[in-house]
Amino acid sequence: MFDKIDRFIADETVRNVAIAHAPAVIPENILADLDVVLPHRHVSYRDGILIQFSFGLAEPEWDLTMRPTGGRTLAQALGVFLADRHIKSVKDAYQNIAKNTDRLARGNFAEFDSTLIWGNGATVDQRQALFDYACARVAETARPVFPMPELNRSTLTFARTAELLLGLVDVPSQGAYDQFTTAALLQTLVAEHDASAARVETKNLNASDKSSRAAGDVQIVAGSHVLEAFEVTANNWSTKMDGASKTIRDNDLSRLHVIARRPDAERAASIERLKELTEDIAVLDVRQVIEVLTAALTRPQRADALVRLYELLDRYQPDVDRVNAYVRKLEEAGLVERGGD
Repeated sequence: MFDKIDRFIADETVRNVAIAHAPAVIPENILADLDVVLPHRHVSYRDGILIQFSFGLAEPEWDLTMRPTGGRTLAQALGVFLADRHIKSVKDAYQNIAKNTDRLARGNFAEFDSTLIWGNGATVDQRQALFDYACARVAETARPVFPMPELNRSTLTFARTAELLLGLVDVPSQGAYDQFTTAALLQTLVAEHDASAARVETKNLNASDKSSRAAGDVQIVAGSHVLEAFEVTANNWSTKMDGASKTIRDNDLSRLHVIARRPDAERAASIERLKELTEDIAVLDVRQVIEVLTAALTRPQRADALVRLYELLDRYQPDVDRVNAYVRKLEEAGLVERGGD
């Protein structure tokens, strides 16, 4: 399964042949059901199809509606495999679709059930065609993201790391670089000093605080309690003022931090505006936040933060170019290992 998906990612022509071949072998209604399952938002069912049919090809007498021995181990490996190839993934498909049972066709997803039931009576050629088609469709969703390069930790001085990150947030990104740079630096700092008691969370770039049930774009959390909340924006600080007090009240916060663009010339104006409020709200310039947090980290910790930033950009926002631009900036800044280093 892994080899086939990798081959389909690498060779579009071979992938298209598998997709074009399927209608000649697989009944129209089954292919229609499969086309419902594969792109479904609950990707556990997609993974279930891949795994069940891979076992069905290895053992023709296997009942495809039953979870095989070793299936969960394969599901976990598949989750890692797909994530490494920038394909939407889950850690363990069977944890979601068959947690306390070995039976998969249980009436929870009609198209999934019908595909497995049909597979039990299918020929080897039909099973192979369906398996190839499913692998090809999954391979199509791989995002062409540059891999994170290995960092040269000796180069990660405050000056060079801060220069990289400050240059990054100067690039228009709808706030992606601002939010995820802040989150990555905070995550590293908190994990180093308070990992057992607190953690840092962030949300998808385009998710509202209401839909994500978050008090801010970035939060420091202990258990279910929000210790600190940060609203992060690439816009001027004044755009966050009208909603800041409501955010505190709605989420029962003791205070709120707004991280935005606050030019030095507007520092006094921001303080005067905050003095008009009864709530405890801080306004901080994103560039100053980056400098302070970077200074607080050691070189190995800065390396961890840069890796975290890559992971957040890859996972929590949809624009591949933003991830790849970040990788290029790391290379241009001379912060990656090179031959002979």
